Amino acid sequence: MSIQLPETAIEIDARSKADVQRELATSNPFLKNSWLGAIVTSTSNRVFDFYLQLKEAIKQSFPDTATGSELARWAAIWGKQKNAATKASGNIVATGTATTVIPISTILAGSLGNYTTIAATTISAQSLSVSGIIRSGQTATVTTASDHGLANNVSVTISGADQAEYNITANITVSGLDTFEYQVAGSPATPATGTILAAVTFVSVPVQADNFGDDFNLNAGVSLTLQSPIVGVDNIMVVDFGQVSGGLDQETDASLRTRMLNRIQNPVSQFNTEAITEAAKEITGVTRVFVEAITPAVGQVTVYFMRDGDTNPIPTGAEVAKVRGEIEAILPANTDTLDLFVNAPTAVMVPFTFTALTPNTNTMRSAIDANLRQFFNESTTVGVNIDKDAYRSAIFNTVDTITGDVVLTFTLSTPTTDITIASGEIGTLGTITYAI
Repeated sequence: MSIQLPETAIEIDARSKADVQRELATSNPFLKNSWLGAIVTSTSNRVFDFYLQLKEAIKQSFPDTATGSELARWAAIWGKQKNAATKASGNIVATGTATTVIPISTILAGSLGNYTTIAATTISAQSLSVSGIIRSGQTATVTTASDHGLANNVSVTISGADQAEYNITANITVSGLDTFEYQVAGSPATPATGTILAAVTFVSVPVQADNFGDDFNLNAGVSLTLQSPIVGVDNIMVVDFGQVSGGLDQETDASLRTRMLNRIQNPVSQFNTEAITEAAKEITGVTRVFVEAITPAVGQVTVYFMRDGDTNPIPTGAEVAKVRGEIEAILPANTDTLDLFVNAPTAVMVPFTFTALTPNTNTMRSAIDANLRQFFNESTTVGVNIDKDAYRSAIFNTVDTITGDVVLTFTLSTPTTDITIASGEIGTLGTITYAI
């Protein structure tokens, strides 16, 4: 039986006055501005205050509705506590004179706050091996043999190409971990041939935000400025393609409640899927965990996870190491750590190109963008193909929250079929283009 509580003080006041009049027939507590009516009304208001407190107490007495300190208390009973805020970290690219040292604890200023170097580094002249150059129009795209660690606007000297037009010094635009672009003159043959090298004087500098929170994550290409100039070091440094990321606000009540209820509803046993998932989510920012039992062999397990709240949802090496540490802490005593594999899934970027859309408005486009982003953040799985009907349904189910319009028709030139996802891969949202 549910507890029936009055919704307003007026209900209590009316009932109380009726009770008084029934017990004292000659009285009229309903009379406006009467002494008796004032006493009953004021008492009724205080009684309603009690009901409000009772209602709040009932709410705080259950883990699925508790808030604030009571939620924290319930969570602690189930072995949970709010994940703390974290600081963003990553690498920036410094240029200048070779052999110049950038000391640890060097401070750089950004638009929202400061960042501090967490290791001493030295600028050096480096020669990167180039595995290929292709040209489209006047844009040459260089692919390096390994991650180059460069950033936008760094000056690079290309040499060794048989086609002389490629052999120039130019400021680059980074397009990937192992690719960058620059402009060439003329129409040299593509792909370039020869033993090609990319010479550049720089150093990759690890930094960490001075402040906690999501606001201090930086996208690739963002500039930071030395707070105090260093002789031999260019004053402006640029975030590399890996971004400065991992900064998160303290976990919200809603997120903590979700983890706690998952713990209640899915009891863990020693090192089962739920136990592994729970351990991984103890790391701030981990949103989805994929446990592949008996993989790659009997007695082994492979774990992938995502950080959908980050600018780049694919975990970095440092984030993988943190999650691995949490999972290792619950390994059975008879299990070798070598039988645990914790990996970041490989992103399969899925671009969407619309060639027709009704209604074709800016607000509808924004709504579709949001729906597709939610689809990829919630409905994709490691190693599982993405069904054509699933992503098309995500588009058809879009509602323009500004106008209330729904999608009537649309045409995609890409993708047009099921999206193939191999083992260890996961579909992520690529660029959305409206070619209309």
